[in-house]
Amino acid sequence: MTYEVLFHIFNTITVVGCLSYGWGVFIHGRRFGGDVLLLRRFVAVAFTSFALYHYSLATNLRPEGIEVFASQPLGLLSASFIILAMGGTAVMGRKHHCNFSLWVLMMAIPVAFLLLNLVMMASGNYHPLYHWCEIIDFRRSQPVFYFGRLVFVLFLLLFWLLSASMLVDALVFDCRQRAATPLSDDAERHRVELRFIFLWTCLMIGGFVPMCFSCLGLYIIYSILVTVALIGSTWGYYRLVRYLRARADGRLASVLIARRLPILLTMEQGGTTEWGVVLSCNPFFCGNPSLDNVAQALGVANNDLSDFLAKQGVNLVAWVSDQRLRHCAQQLTTTQRKISEIAESCGYHDLPTFSRAFKHQFGTPPSAYREKNHD
Repeated sequence: MTYEVLFHIFNTITVVGCLSYGWGVFIHGRRFGGDVLLLRRFVAVAFTSFALYHYSLATNLRPEGIEVFASQPLGLLSASFIILAMGGTAVMGRKHHCNFSLWVLMMAIPVAFLLLNLVMMASGNYHPLYHWCEIIDFRRSQPVFYFGRLVFVLFLLLFWLLSASMLVDALVFDCRQRAATPLSDDAERHRVELRFIFLWTCLMIGGFVPMCFSCLGLYIIYSILVTVALIGSTWGYYRLVRYLRARADGRLASVLIARRLPILLTMEQGGTTEWGVVLSCNPFFCGNPSLDNVAQALGVANNDLSDFLAKQGVNLVAWVSDQRLRHCAQQLTTTQRKISEIAESCGYHDLPTFSRAFKHQFGTPPSAYREKNHD
């Protein structure tokens, strides 16, 4: 199988994947109303533009080779990145997307670049370049077109830099806003959205690299990376849907506790959790836990934790003790740590007390449990 065939196969998969994901999110997201209204619109438009970028790459593959710095793909990729950047800043709390003048300023160059490309191709004056060495000849033979394209490319890069700066500014603004407000249940959802934004930011900026070389292998690798990212983004959207459904059904606290508890148990010495709580001491492993401390560590409201424990049919002390001992059992079977070290780090300062509690829970002493279940 030749590189040309592989290129077309993976490029087609990428085009279909981008269109399916973008419009799938747009159509499916309607049921959630305002929660994902803004996000789904930007996703649909950005991924449609990104799909057109990949389609244009296929049209630029000719018997002579594949173009470097092809005008049409470069304009479409720039438009995709600008749309993504504007949507990303909106998700992070900036209102740039409401500024019509800014939209006109940002999109003017890519749109003009694409229109000029169509005019040049229709008039027969478009001159494709298949290798860097042709740029020198192009500058000598058609200096007006050469310098015109160079100016457009420089302007595109300028607006790419501006878009990236807007994203960085929005991220700083978002971090400050979240640090200044009480922890909310949407931290889980927001983290998924930020990962999505910066994953596709990196990929769209990375799309500039293959266009610098007349090498089909780079385009194939890039298409594979985009396909993998589409699969990951689909999983991220599925998690977002689960979050929204859990919130609508009143199950959000249970979902958050189930997700965060395993992570929290690994933080034996405290620290900063992924959901933004700073712990000087993990309440699961120090002293007598209180409802306030445990709820704060998990990033949920006290009432939500109380309701969760009531549904489990246990009180707080029994539940914390059970989770602590389960963590100890996991450490015994998956690590080589000494039993005394595990007991000490999990809040049992007396080894015999730990052994009795462990045997009561699992029916066997820690050493025998490790010998029987060690991986």
